[in-house]
Amino acid sequence: MKRILIIAGEASSDMHAANLIKEISALDKDISFFGLGGGNMQKAGVNLHNNIVRLAFIGPGGLFKHYLKLRKIYNNLCVYIEKNRPDCAILIDYAEFNLRIAKKLKALNVPIIYYISPQVWAWGLWRIKTIRRLVDKMLVFFRFEETLYKNHSVDVDFIGHPLLDTVKVDSDKEDIIVKFGINKDSKIVGILPGSREGEIKNILPIMLESAKLLVSKKPALKIDLLLPLAATADKNFVEYQVEKSGLHVKIIQNDTYDAIAVCDCAMVASGTATLETALLEVPMAIIYKANFLTYILTKNLIKLPYIGLVNIVAGRRLIPEFLQYEAMPDK
Repeated sequence: MKRILIIAGEASSDMHAANLIKEISALDKDISFFGLGGGNMQKAGVNLHNNIVRLAFIGPGGLFKHYLKLRKIYNNLCVYIEKNRPDCAILIDYAEFNLRIAKKLKALNVPIIYYISPQVWAWGLWRIKTIRRLVDKMLVFFRFEETLYKNHSVDVDFIGHPLLDTVKVDSDKEDIIVKFGINKDSKIVGILPGSREGEIKNILPIMLESAKLLVSKKPALKIDLLLPLAATADKNFVEYQVEKSGLHVKIIQNDTYDAIAVCDCAMVASGTATLETALLEVPMAIIYKANFLTYILTKNLIKLPYIGLVNIVAGRRLIPEFLQYEAMPDK
C-alpha cells in the first residue's frame, strides 16, 4: 500500500486537505495517509500524528509563541519519516513549517506536491527560489499564482478553487431563519472573526464594538447579530467576549455556510472567509488587526495594495478594508 504524508496547519487547509483525501481515496483504495493536520483530516482517514490546527498562527509573533511545541513536532516527524519513508508528500500552505519539512523530504528523495500555495505573492517572493528547488509540483487555486510561478520556472498547474464546489446552501433563507430562531423582520449582521486564536483575540473585540455602535445608532432598526464560528475556534473564549460586550449574539458552530448566507451584511476577518462570503453573495467589510510584533516585522514585506483575497483576485478594491490602525469601531 502506498503511503502519503500530508500536512495542513490551519482550519481552511484542514478542510481542503480532507476533501482532497476523499477524492484520492475514491480513485485509489490502495493509498493510506499519515501526517499533521486537524479534525477534518482525521475524519477523512488520516493517521494524525498531531493536531497542529490548534496551534495555527499568523506571522513571526505567532511562530515565536508556539516555537517549542512546533519544534518538537517537527523533530518527531523527521525521525518517523526517516524510518518510514513516504511514497509522496502533499504539503498545504503553512510555509514556515512546510518548507522546512520539505528540505528533509528532499534529502530523502520523497516527491513533493505543494497544494495551496503560500502567499509568497503578498509578502514572501524571496521564498520562490526555495520552492523551485524543493517542490516537484505546485498546484495553485488562482491564475495569477500560476503566472507568477511560471515566470520563476516553477513546475505549476492551475486547478481552480475548490470553494467553487463546496460553498453552497441547500435551504431557502426563510428556512434558515427559522432553523436559527431569528426574527424574520430583522436585519442580520454577520461577525466572522477568523479561525486562529490570535486573530480572534485581536479582531473580535473590534467587531463587537462596531456592532454595538451600529445597534445604538440605529435604534429603530431591528438588528440580529450572528457569529458563524470555525470548528477549531475556542467557543468558551468567544462566548466570554460576547458576554463582556453586553450584546446578544447568536453563535453558530458547524453550520458556517447557512449562517453566512442568511446575513444581510457581514464584518469578515481577512482570509478564506472573505471568499466564502463573496461566493454566498453577502456584502461585507474586511477587517484585520495583527499583534504589534507581527505588524512591525511584516508591514514592509507586504507588497500588495490589498490583503483581502476578493480584492486581490479582482485586481481592484471591491470590498472596503479596515486594517491595523484603521480597524476602529467608529470607522
